Amino acid sequence: MDFALSEEQTAIFDMAHGFGQEHVAPNALAWEAEGTIPKALWTEIGQLGLGGIYVSEENGGSGLSRLDATLVFEALSMACPAVAAFREDLFGTLLLHGKPAAKFR
Repeated sequence: MDFALSEEQTAIFDMAHGFGQEHVAPNALAWEAEGTIPKALWTEIGQLGLGGIYVSEENGGSGLSRLDATLVFEALSMACPAVAAFREDLFGTLLLHGKPAAKFR
């Protein structure tokens, strides 16, 4: 059995890692001191297709697998664990418990 990552999975990891190192890591200590993560960061993450990894494509997400998501979490955690942890909780909760109108704002 081959447990190697596919080319697509490697590309997903590399994209998330590169983004984290360029846009998150240089600011992580300041954000920690301020106790906040800038709202604009979530827009940038969403533009990369990483805003709703588990959310189906029909609901506006990426529809990626659990392994794909793990690769994204790992890559972003290398820059700032708080960004990686918060990222999916919001979208999953909204999808499961949000009113239909709220899901597409």
